[in-house]
Amino acid sequence: MFTTNIGILSLIAVTALVYLGFLHRVLDRMRLTKMQALIILLAMLVAGFLPNIPIYAGLSVNVGGALVPIAVGFYLIITADEAQEKRRALITAGVVAVLVYLTEKILPLEPGALGFDLDPLFVPAVIAAATAYVLGRSRRAAFVGGVFGVILTDLIAWSENLILYQLHVPIVLGSTGVFGAAVIAGMGAVLIAELAGEILERLQGGPRA
Repeated sequence: MFTTNIGILSLIAVTALVYLGFLHRVLDRMRLTKMQALIILLAMLVAGFLPNIPIYAGLSVNVGGALVPIAVGFYLIITADEAQEKRRALITAGVVAVLVYLTEKILPLEPGALGFDLDPLFVPAVIAAATAYVLGRSRRAAFVGGVFGVILTDLIAWSENLILYQLHVPIVLGSTGVFGAAVIAGMGAVLIAELAGEILERLQGGPRA
């Protein structure tokens, strides 16, 4: 399916870029070594196929699609140099969550209904990645905003079903593992930040964190 192809191509692209050393500056700014990044990518891929962990009232979590990227996100927040950077990452996540939630309410659910052949499940991921970069600017804040924003959206949807409608609708955080919206949003935000950041740095002569 197209959805799976998006996830696989994204994972292969990021892994190849990391392995070949093209993202060394990104890794430096995220305080990760090349080996650590490859281990994280492998962990997300393998753990994505593990059974989901049930939490409460229909809510469960995928290890590779949610727990691993969430852990990476917390690591990036903790190791950020400035308090402003930490606040910006969390604020970005909140804004991304609101925008993705509204997007899911407004946009159609059928592929092709938007006029282009993109699975609507990945429209929130694209929006999250772009928003996370615009607000977060740095690679760290972009990743945190993308991942946390999508996870928060799922939590909002689950809470809405449970509290407003008294429905136990099954919701899996990071449902499709490394192919899911949270991972795509996080990696996409970082790649957008790197590409746009490189262009801005060359034009303005000043590096971004």
